[in-house]
Amino acid sequence: MDRAITWLRHEFYAGWQMWEAVYVAVCTISIAVIAAYLGDNFLGIASAVTGTLYTMFAGKGKISCYVFGIFNTIVYGYIARSQTLYGDMILNWFIYLPMMFAGIGMWNRHRDSSGCVIKTRLSVRSRLIWGIAIIGGTVVLGRILQNMGDKQPLVDAATTVLSVSAIILTLKRCIEQWLLWTLVNALSVVMWLKVYLTAGNSIATLLWWSIMLITGILFFIQWLLALKSPENRELQ
Repeated sequence: MDRAITWLRHEFYAGWQMWEAVYVAVCTISIAVIAAYLGDNFLGIASAVTGTLYTMFAGKGKISCYVFGIFNTIVYGYIARSQTLYGDMILNWFIYLPMMFAGIGMWNRHRDSSGCVIKTRLSVRSRLIWGIAIIGGTVVLGRILQNMGDKQPLVDAATTVLSVSAIILTLKRCIEQWLLWTLVNALSVVMWLKVYLTAGNSIATLLWWSIMLITGILFFIQWLLALKSPENRELQ
């Protein structure tokens, strides 16, 4: 019982600033209320809320983010499938989901005294290699999705390849993940805006990606400041 209470304190109390807690609450409540008012369904709202919580807790380096992430990947994959966005479906069901479980183990081995994950960064050479791989992967997957009848093959391929790269860097605790997530979020806003304008639904998903775009930038700044701190450098 004592270990459980300590874990809960680390995850939901330690390391959080007041404005961050307010930001999390405002974002999740706003998505749920606006989406419900505009007639979105329960699954769309649940996916958006848990996806928001996953990103917020991951940004704070809290291992509990993966609990929210597991639920989100299952539901979001179903929503993507219903909109014939097969790249996003494959990404969530067959890549994100197993990586969520891997992330629990990997992050648990690299945490500081407050329970937050220890941040790292890539070398210049590694960044170049990642860049080439992302461009090549997007081109190849885009052609495959086009042959599958995907409505937005290039955008869907780009978000899929960038997301796979970003989740791998997330497991490795690299700050560069937030740069990739920002690109993913921007492309996803475009993709789901088209879905909303065409079908008139999925407003919760569109709101979620819009908030994630802002959140990813904020967390990049936070991780950058954390990497510059003497304490984080000593822990790496």
